[in-house]
Amino acid sequence: GRSVAIWGAGSKGATFLNIADRHRTVSWAIDINERKTGKYIPGSAQRIIAPSALPSVSPDVILVMNPNYVDEIRAQLASAGLSTEVTVVQ
Repeated sequence: GRSVAIWGAGSKGATFLNIADRHRTVSWAIDINERKTGKYIPGSAQRIIAPSALPSVSPDVILVMNPNYVDEIRAQLASAGLSTEVTVVQ
């Protein structure tokens, strides 16, 4: 019953969604690359949104594909006033 997003719409994120999310529990893919915004993950079809759209979708959990960006992601969430749970996928 919780809304889930994935941060990272590159090859690792797309592969994860196509292999591990067979029941389509992840609703959105978040990526800072503006050229990806509004597009969809190939195969699994999650819509790719920009970080600026997070307040409007307000996911309960964000799965992070690259642990190097966890602090930056948490800072962006905090500045948006979101207390979203962040989990690193390794």
